[in-house]
Amino acid sequence: MRQLPLPLPYNAAMSADDFLVTPCNKEAAAWVDRWPDWPSHGLVLTGLPGSGKTHLASLWLEKAGGIGLTKDALMKEDWRAFPTKNVAFDNAERLAGDALAEEQLFHLFNALKESGGFLLLTLPRGVSHTGFLLPDLRSRLLTLPSAVLKEPDDTLLQALILKQFADRQVTLGAGVLDYMASRLPRDAASVRTLVDKLDKMALAEGRKISVALVRNFLENLCE
Repeated sequence: MRQLPLPLPYNAAMSADDFLVTPCNKEAAAWVDRWPDWPSHGLVLTGLPGSGKTHLASLWLEKAGGIGLTKDALMKEDWRAFPTKNVAFDNAERLAGDALAEEQLFHLFNALKESGGFLLLTLPRGVSHTGFLLPDLRSRLLTLPSAVLKEPDDTLLQALILKQFADRQVTLGAGVLDYMASRLPRDAASVRTLVDKLDKMALAEGRKISVALVRNFLENLCE
């Protein structure tokens, strides 16, 4: 009998201990570690979805006592009255192409610089490839140092798999980690999606996650 897996939320672990530093993200992590000793008043983190940008931005906010802005907050709230001078904007590409949003980010950039604050942005690609239309904003963002979170290496890929299952409070059977790591895409976003689907499949069938289950799951994906 198949069970109906309920879409229960899970808490993604976002502490410093949950961020594994490997060669593919070492540079970006080092930038966050050495704050506030930055050569500029901001930083741009770039990388594919799921590469760890949001996690690093969260760690920086905790360290800097800052706040994370959304597009709505940037447009509606009086950020000049915020009790902190340190601001992070995750997925800042969402502002690109919106004239009013870009203008607000431009003013925020200048205000933080004048007040001695810091701005951290995360983007999937570099500033010059993101599509910002306001020349003054683009030129200012290009003055910020940037750090790239690269495609996961073997160590990080295994850690990503373990983290995704741990966030769901799932323990893997013997040999599952090595089996999955040798077959999953080297793309953190894909790992997250596949683990989510595999977890739901295991719940629906009332089975533990074993090599046999993973094999069956991956074979069905290829059909």
